[in-house]
Amino acid sequence: MCGRYYIDEGLWDEDLGHLLQQAVRVSAKLCADMKTAGEIRPTDIAPVIAPNALNRAMGAFPMQWGFAHPTRGMLVFNTRMETAPEKDLFTSSVNDRRCLIPASGYFEWKRADKNKKERFAFRAADEAPLFLAGLYIRTSQEHRLPCFTVLTQDAPKALKDIHPRMPVIVPLKRAEEWLSPDTDFHEMIHSLQPELLVEKA
Repeated sequence: MCGRYYIDEGLWDEDLGHLLQQAVRVSAKLCADMKTAGEIRPTDIAPVIAPNALNRAMGAFPMQWGFAHPTRGMLVFNTRMETAPEKDLFTSSVNDRRCLIPASGYFEWKRADKNKKERFAFRAADEAPLFLAGLYIRTSQEHRLPCFTVLTQDAPKALKDIHPRMPVIVPLKRAEEWLSPDTDFHEMIHSLQPELLVEKA
């Protein structure tokens, strides 16, 4: 997956509006400049769904997309789901700090020739919101916001011509299942097969 997803204002309908308001309240308290619509890029702060620390109920919180790798210095905004459980950086997050990133769609770039790339927008076939599976961490006690990374997997054959990877997408009806530490990480991911529409953007 490339480093861009987008949120239409209509994403926050009656079903998700209360989650947005919760994230807005937290971001105001922390004086965080959170983006709730438009294109979201790495280092932006955006609403992310995660369990509440007190009662494990599903809530929404401002989080920053990506973080500096502690030893390599590179920005980590995507993480391969195949290797995440094996990496020290994500071992605890795989079990206890899973999250969902609400999006209307995401972008990928395909190289048309050596000097030009074409942009494609991916969205749900039924026009429903997408919920990108992710992991979050706290990089330090001084950093007031958690940081998240989007999990990626191999793209299906029909999409590989545009990009070999894609975000892991979880349907809303399985959101609580994904967020629960009792759910097997790989078993659930391999059961997800979203239908996507693709068009030049």
